[in-house]
Amino acid sequence: MQDTEQAAAKDAAKAGQDASDGARAFDFWMGRWRIHNRRLRERLEGSTTWDEFEATCVARPLPGGLGNEDEYRTDYAGGFVAKSFRFFNPAKGQWAICWADSRRGVLDPPVLGSFEGDTGVFEGTDTIDGRPILVRFIWSRVTTPSPRWEQSFSADGGKTWETNWVMDMTRAESSAETGAGAGGPVPANVAHLRDFGVVELRRYTIKDGERETFARCFESWFPEAHEQLGAIFFGHFLERGRRTGFTMLRGFKDDDGRAIACSAFYYGPLWKEHAATMNAMIVDHTDVLLLRPLSPERGVTVLPAVDPVREAGGARGVIVAQVFAVKENEVDAFASRAEEAFAAYRAAGAREAGVLATLDIPNSFPRLPFRTDGPFLVWLGILEDDQALETRFEPVARQSAAALSASGLLRGAPALVVLDPAARSRLRWLP
Repeated sequence: MQDTEQAAAKDAAKAGQDASDGARAFDFWMGRWRIHNRRLRERLEGSTTWDEFEATCVARPLPGGLGNEDEYRTDYAGGFVAKSFRFFNPAKGQWAICWADSRRGVLDPPVLGSFEGDTGVFEGTDTIDGRPILVRFIWSRVTTPSPRWEQSFSADGGKTWETNWVMDMTRAESSAETGAGAGGPVPANVAHLRDFGVVELRRYTIKDGERETFARCFESWFPEAHEQLGAIFFGHFLERGRRTGFTMLRGFKDDDGRAIACSAFYYGPLWKEHAATMNAMIVDHTDVLLLRPLSPERGVTVLPAVDPVREAGGARGVIVAQVFAVKENEVDAFASRAEEAFAAYRAAGAREAGVLATLDIPNSFPRLPFRTDGPFLVWLGILEDDQALETRFEPVARQSAAALSASGLLRGAPALVVLDPAARSRLRWLP
């Protein structure tokens, strides 16, 4: 059976997400999976308490091309088994998805929908405690090694949504090769680049007219040196709307790792050789947020280095960073409140690349200052191109920013930073 599942998975990978053949939209799902779950303890009750647990799942096609089924198992809540069934209607180009589990023995009403690109949105009706509700499933990241499923409920006819269950998947047959950590599974050749618990979001101001030169020098000399020291440049970017703005995301395993790597680099021979060149182009280097993953699976995504042959044109896509200045002691409450917005961003075609919060600790390497005017929450996303940014993402982001500003949990309006990946930025759009 496992050989059959692996063959199906390979066939699905070759087929990809063919928009002209919706019947194959779930081919990516066939096979065995390990699942990390985050489930809201109470639904539609204002709860901010999340349970985290593990599960396994096996997905198989149904006979005759009817659709597919999967079997989900977990020890959570005393343990239960669940089944999902998916049926494709070729006349409507639409999927119907149903769920049942051993706790209730009831087949839930179907949710209906389809995929656009690598994101599928499915909605339907149900009841909870006798109240009519709307239910939404979102499948995202389905062309990557780490698909995500999430469930949301609405009790007001779709005006507002509460995300109550998120699943992040790793293929069971390849998990030993890929590993899982902050940001989810990564390809085998970068499996060692994970579990970065300290993240710097560094926004430099560069002398006018010298930003592109700075970027070329930066990515020619420094990324591999950091990797040798156990650190990582997740990505580096040219900031839109600020022609002197150069932004980078740098990660360290922990605070001690930050001090050790920074000491080795800034007092080492490579920086000694190039410091004068780089510093001569920098106007300001103090706009730095020291951050941590909001939860282990929401660290910054680590992608493979840019292939100089297959990606000869350099990194592509658009990166967005939404920065929220949160009131003191309200990060968890705001993060829960913002999940609805983050789900809407994913539904609009953004691939979530991390959710980060201020790391409030003393500076272990004072030579590099960071801001202490937090707390902040930062959402990172990757978009395919300007059209996806302007026509799909930005309208949703504006609406969400207004709603979140009215929550009473922020110290000011959210800031949306739009970034173009530099030629060798790891964080980029990958087909």
